[in-house]
Amino acid sequence: MQRRFLPVVLFVSLIILMHLGAVAQTQQNAPATAGGTTPPAKQSEVPLDAAVITIHGLCGNVFFPGSKQDASGSQSSAGAPDASAPLTTPNPNCETVITRQEFESLMKGINPRIDPKLARSFAAQYSETLMFARTAVEAGLDKDPTYQAVLQFKYQQALYSIFKAHVKEGANALSDAELEKFYNEHRSRYEQFALLRIHVPDTKEHTPVPGSSDPPKIDTAADEAAMKRLAIKIRAQAVAGGDFDKLQATAYKVAGATEEPPYTDLGDKWTRDTFPAEYQAVVFSMKPGQISEPIHNASGWHIIKLVSRHTVPWSEARDMTLQLIVADQANAIRKAVKGELNNQYFVSAGAHDVTDPLK
Repeated sequence: MQRRFLPVVLFVSLIILMHLGAVAQTQQNAPATAGGTTPPAKQSEVPLDAAVITIHGLCGNVFFPGSKQDASGSQSSAGAPDASAPLTTPNPNCETVITRQEFESLMKGINPRIDPKLARSFAAQYSETLMFARTAVEAGLDKDPTYQAVLQFKYQQALYSIFKAHVKEGANALSDAELEKFYNEHRSRYEQFALLRIHVPDTKEHTPVPGSSDPPKIDTAADEAAMKRLAIKIRAQAVAGGDFDKLQATAYKVAGATEEPPYTDLGDKWTRDTFPAEYQAVVFSMKPGQISEPIHNASGWHIIKLVSRHTVPWSEARDMTLQLIVADQANAIRKAVKGELNNQYFVSAGAHDVTDPLK
């Protein structure tokens, strides 16, 4: 019987890389034993070249573009191509085999920390991916110009994910001494801030007069002036001890906003790296308990209270250090290249559509 070994290929790797979230969720709920009854064999008992997945009846592989591998034809009993039969027609003389070494290489490339108990459910997902990837090629979808654009984009996304994993692997290889040196050289980046925030929209929402088909009359300049005065008033009430949640509700009521007011508690994990630029000069100079003057940006006015600030000690900062090192490498690339959008083509978002980083 003809055995065809499958490499890590484009369509398969793309689909599986895009399903990492589902894999992680499955990992949380995976049973402790394969099939729920029989424990899996120890890895050492299965040779590296032994088949761990066998797909009977699947003929033809989906290869990475440029690999110069033949992706057409099924195998007859004599081992010769049978061009008249669909590539995915069940054929007892065909089988696709993945060895333990191939499977574990794929698992490691996708998630080095994946729970071995998840291997069985992952293998089932992988097998199905191969089947439908082959079916897509049989239907010629990989040659369709529309889908080629999608595949190109998915390929780029896959490379992005692979690069991030590569950078993280490099950071994880650093010694504790190297990580502590980074911590000491960037101590200010480990200061964390706990914040409360009141958001005051800078415009009002207007609804038609009941029984009238005429659109409401809107004076944008007057609305903006009124909301600015409201922000100053609410800030004074907050300084006097007013409840932030109640003041936030008042701001949205006056603005005529139909959505629920946002949470005022922004948490206690804000750092110099995560603050929007327009907030930094204000918040970094504040002391715990102080409330800022209204800060304006594209989404409206923001009144911020600094609840507390503290520096994370090195004993608790190892994971944070790894995240900062990875982020620094990514940001170096972002700073080297600048994207520009055609504003004539891409319609600018309205004031109420702008998502504020702290909102």
